[in-house]
Formats: sequence, structure tokens, C-alpha cells
Amino acid sequence: MMTDPQYPPTTARHGSRPAPPVTATERRQANARPARNILAIVGLLLGTAALIIAFVPDIGFVAWPLGGIGLVLGVIGLVQVKKGTVGDRGLAITATAVSVVALLATAGMLLYSTFLGGGASGLHMPAAGGDKHTVVFEVTSAGGATVRYGSLSDQRTENAPASTDAWRGQASYNNGSYLLTLTADTRNSQTYNDIACSISVDGKKVAENSGTTIALCTANVG
Repeated sequence: MMTDPQYPPTTARHGSRPAPPVTATERRQANARPARNILAIVGLLLGTAALIIAFVPDIGFVAWPLGGIGLVLGVIGLVQVKKGTVGDRGLAITATAVSVVALLATAGMLLYSTFLGGGASGLHMPAAGGDKHTVVFEVTSAGGATVRYGSLSDQRTENAPASTDAWRGQASYNNGSYLLTLTADTRNSQTYNDIACSISVDGKKVAENSGTTIALCTANVG
């Protein structure tokens, strides 16, 4: 049976006990470099991508899942570093920090586009003449419905009559980015009611949904 060779202990100081012999396995373990922190690397890449995408119009919402996954991977990477299974502690910290910044930037851009971007040149309800873009909110409800429509910072509430004809609400804007929302729910939850909603911008349908008691449509525009 083979055993690890023992190396002579280092010279002990006067009056102290000699150090125990060091085996080859122990020496290899002491000199081995920790494994690369793959999760931290992937987390940093996702966080960086989220930070860039957060400032791109129309697709900025994609930064939410990218930044969220990057943050989770960065935190797991830090935990692995603490356990001593991998190295790259600085990389894991950077991945976590970049992902947090990306999420904050995404939230800031959303707040800017829906609140600060909704001033004089923002989303107008009802539609204002001369605006470059027109928005049409549409609901069909056989049994009638309560309709809430607009953006996150500005909502209107109306009642859609029980009819096969479509209810319509209109808005307009010149510039800026907006998260448009349209919710239609039945006024009698015990009655079966087919409800459908849609949002169109400049004649092009950007969102649609349907249900028996509620329908919800959302769209990022601008």
C-alpha cells in the first residue's frame, strides 16, 4: 500500500515543539490555485448586458430578467468564495454590484419615461391634435365592463356598455417612452362574460388579450 512521502519538517524554534511532517498531498493542496468562479463570470456578463440594454428604447424592459439573473449568480458566487470552493472574490463582488446598478438604471429609466416624460410633451388623454403618434384603447364586452386605461402615471376609468360593439379610448404623444396599460373587468363576477382588449399605436396593434372575467393589455411604446 503506497503512502504519501513525508517531507522533513521545518526547523523548529528553540524551546518549541517540532512541526509535524508535511505529506505530498497536503503540499499539493496548499499550492493548488482555487477554481475559477464561473457563476461570477456569467453574472458579470449578464449584469453588463442589462446595464447597456437599460438605456435602449423599446427593449429596455429586457434588462429586468438579465439584471435579476446576474445578481443571483453574483451572490451565489460570493457564497462559493466564502466556502472556499472557488476564487475570484473581486469578480463576484463586481458582478453583484454591476447587476444592482443595472436594475437601478432600468427602474430609473422606467420612472423617467412614465412620470417625468409625461409632462407637456407626454401622453395626452384625450388625444391632442397635432401630436405625431395616436393611441387607441379598445374593449369588447358582451356583459359590460369597467375599463381603466392610460399609462402608469395617468389613468382614466370608464364603463364599457354591454354590447358587441367595441368601446374605444384615445390618446396621443409626440415623444418619450410610455408603458401603456388597459384593464377591463366585468362588473358582475358571477356572470360569464367574454372580454377582449387591445392597444394600437399609429394603426398598428401592439397588445391584445382576452378572458371571461378580466382582460389586461400592456405595451412599451416610444
